[in-house]
Amino acid sequence: MLCLSDQAPFRPGCAPKTKATAPLTSRQQLKDHRTFRKQASIRAFGLPTLPGVPHAHCTRPSTFGGGVQSQTQDHKLALTAPESTRRQFLLGSLGLPLLLGMQNAGSAQAVDAARPLNSAESEAVTSAFQKAASKEQAPLLLRLAFHDAATFSQQDSNGGANASLRFELERPENFGLERGWPIIEAVARALKGTPAETLSLADLVALGGAWAVQITGGPSIVIPVGRTDAPEEDPEERLPAETLPAAALRATFADKGLSNQELVALSGAHTLGTKGFGDPVTFDNTYYQMLLKKPWKNPLVYMSSMIGLASDHVMADDWELQPFIKAYANDKALFFTDFAAAYIKMSCMGAGWA
Repeated sequence: MLCLSDQAPFRPGCAPKTKATAPLTSRQQLKDHRTFRKQASIRAFGLPTLPGVPHAHCTRPSTFGGGVQSQTQDHKLALTAPESTRRQFLLGSLGLPLLLGMQNAGSAQAVDAARPLNSAESEAVTSAFQKAASKEQAPLLLRLAFHDAATFSQQDSNGGANASLRFELERPENFGLERGWPIIEAVARALKGTPAETLSLADLVALGGAWAVQITGGPSIVIPVGRTDAPEEDPEERLPAETLPAAALRATFADKGLSNQELVALSGAHTLGTKGFGDPVTFDNTYYQMLLKKPWKNPLVYMSSMIGLASDHVMADDWELQPFIKAYANDKALFFTDFAAAYIKMSCMGAGWA
């Protein structure tokens, strides 16, 4: 059953670009950096922080499949409590992804617009995806979510997670996704007459990617809903090309409001699919372990040249990205936590909210 997420900060389209900083070189530095970001986002909105007590948005578990009872009760409370309680719940659960990821509304309006799925909607959405897609189609659903959101440009303040992908399926970078869009349409049809029938196509794309990760063994990623659907296609040439050098790749992600750490975390999605990073329908940290081994450079490895994309190869050699690659290769739980946070951030990029 789907519920609401409790993940980390997001700032698409609302903050100036910052100067590059030296890469983090140890696991402790990475942990200290994440703690600082989480506490800063909480302080920014006046939420309480207690020394030694992690904030709820990075510690409370959540799941598609029923979840933790206390969490479910919290979600029901958020749907029926006075507005101030609901706002505090949304802030504590989503932090900056909720408030700063909504370029078409001010922060107060954004809190009013985005909402958690209630339990009836969760059951309907989960059932619809289970009937419309198989586990083998999970990589396709996750790719749909990435390609829909990645048209966002922070500089131009347009594009993003808005279901414009349905108008863009003939673009070269979206080759093959015409096989995935019918799944979204099938889910939308299945939801007619259910409590979840008002969900937008953009919501379903984001939820579909999260469902794909979870059914392949990855983290549970549950996100706010209330996105609006774009009436036309987004600008072209927004997705990062597979042949970009590392510096250009980092710059492209930066224009979407994504940090180097989030670039590396989101690239872990390549663990699904047929790029040679382990089982194509198992979500784990094999991707990072293989980046460190660089099998594409070993002529003795069978079909070594077919492993990964050129962008994967340059990431493995980039000194600014290597600390994150090493951290995730050694710590699957850390990767899962950071991937979930980055995915939520991505799923809000440029979204309009009803």
